[in-house]
Amino acid sequence: MHPAYIQQLVGIADAVAAAGHGEKESIYRRACQELGKNRSTLLRHLKKVAVGKPRKRRSDAGVVALSAADADVVSAYCLEGYRKNNRKITPVKEAIQVLRDNGLITAATLDAATGELVPLSDSAIANGLRVHTLHPEQLRQATPHTNLQSLHPNHVWQVDGSVCVIYYLPDGGAELVELDDAVHYKNKPQNLKAIEQFRVIRYVVSDHASGVIRYRYYPHAESGEHTVRFLAWAMAPKSGNDPFHGAPMIVMVDPGATSGGLVRRFCTRMGIELIVNKRRNPRAKGSVEKGNHLVETSFEQALRFMKKRPTDFNGLNALAETYQLWWNATKEHSRTKRTRFAVWLTITAEQLRITPSAEVLLSLATDEPIKRQVRGDLTISFKNRTWKVDHVPGVYVKGDVYVHWHPFMVDTAMAVIWGEDGQEQHIALYEDKANALGFRESAAVIGEEHKAKPDTIADTNRKRVHQLAAGTDTLAATEKKRGNKHYVPFDGKIDPLLASKQALATFMPKRGTALAVNAPTVELLKLSPVQAAKWLLGRLGSDYRPELLADVQSRFPEGASEEDLEQVLADLAVGRAATGRAQLRAI
Repeated sequence: MHPAYIQQLVGIADAVAAAGHGEKESIYRRACQELGKNRSTLLRHLKKVAVGKPRKRRSDAGVVALSAADADVVSAYCLEGYRKNNRKITPVKEAIQVLRDNGLITAATLDAATGELVPLSDSAIANGLRVHTLHPEQLRQATPHTNLQSLHPNHVWQVDGSVCVIYYLPDGGAELVELDDAVHYKNKPQNLKAIEQFRVIRYVVSDHASGVIRYRYYPHAESGEHTVRFLAWAMAPKSGNDPFHGAPMIVMVDPGATSGGLVRRFCTRMGIELIVNKRRNPRAKGSVEKGNHLVETSFEQALRFMKKRPTDFNGLNALAETYQLWWNATKEHSRTKRTRFAVWLTITAEQLRITPSAEVLLSLATDEPIKRQVRGDLTISFKNRTWKVDHVPGVYVKGDVYVHWHPFMVDTAMAVIWGEDGQEQHIALYEDKANALGFRESAAVIGEEHKAKPDTIADTNRKRVHQLAAGTDTLAATEKKRGNKHYVPFDGKIDPLLASKQALATFMPKRGTALAVNAPTVELLKLSPVQAAKWLLGRLGSDYRPELLADVQSRFPEGASEEDLEQVLADLAVGRAATGRAQLRAI
């Protein structure tokens, strides 16, 4: 615009600003006539040159008509309208209508003039949600996070295992194959299922302090066994051009990596604190999540340009190891401004906990031992198979032995015993298989061999205490002495009834009331003379005399009871003792 025109516009704008109520329209009309402009053009040009005074604050500014209770209900309904993939399916406008239809919100303001409730507009309700800090867009903001730090190299390792989304290895030794996004994706689960057993699992560990990133590839799926194998590989000493090794103080993993408890037991035996992060919280392991991204965009992306790709996991891991050694030794970390290996090499002797080889470390990762009872032939049943435990120290028949299945040794059951210092000892067990006839292979052939079981601890202790009780010097003498029917343990020196023979305490008699007992009278059955004679004949046998019948009749004219006849026998015995033969003595 021309400077003279701008000056005219400024004068008009000042006049409008100074005008009172109802005077602005005449100023606009006169200016349009003088300048030859229509109203819309004039107003547009005035906005470009006018420095208007600040707008007066509305009298109801900051006042929210939406109640807190209504705001809570609308916010809750809207938040539940988000899918797990974070997509919105319930707009605020639709939520308001549904809640009003169901009578769950009022969302209205009172008209002071008419006393009528006037529903709030959708925009007023949305504004009210923001004022109450309940709008879904506000509530779905990220929760504030806390920055984390580690103290030194090998203080904290972050470990993550995930499916490699770029490649898979088909069976039969074929080369590494790149996934086709149009074929292998979530909406075609049958295609993903078809390559499930050929998937490549990438395990990444990040040393939180130095930023060193190490990774390795495994088949099929994330598991506790893969996690332990990876940790053992990362901790074990390596060749001279690979300085990274040693046990960390803390290992942070996702819940999926600790399945089965194998990782927990391994870390416990290694003296490592295991921290399992909450699900869906990638920020907690931001270092290793960044490491996954770097591996995908550097090493795995470079594989796309290789004419001959790796054909198996050994070839893939060898290629990955060469690349990551070069990468950690040359790439500068944005936080430390030094290479990752350069920072890791600042670790001190006190901070570096050197471990044995990976093979030894794997022996620490075992399943939880299970208690099994020892059978009479010194075997146990485990995994529906029979195992010999006669070589395990401390076992005895019907005793308990703890056994586990070793995940890193093929077809091997291990017995677990603990020393006095609490140190575990794992002893491999031999399976006692059955032959074609169903007999155990360890069974002795009748008439050809004799296989005596070794003494158990119970056998040894039993022989020792028997020898102590017999007071002998040898087992042979013990067996001979105990075989005597007149054998008395401890040569009779022990009186088991001694306590009962000691003086007993004397108790004062207690006063009481005599109980009136009506005892029944007992009448014995009377035998006739003939029955009495038969009874005497049965008792006397050849000493019976016929005159006994007349004597009984005279003594017991009303019949004799068995008690009376017992007295007759006693009288006869007295007479027999006096004369040497039985005789009747009438009384």
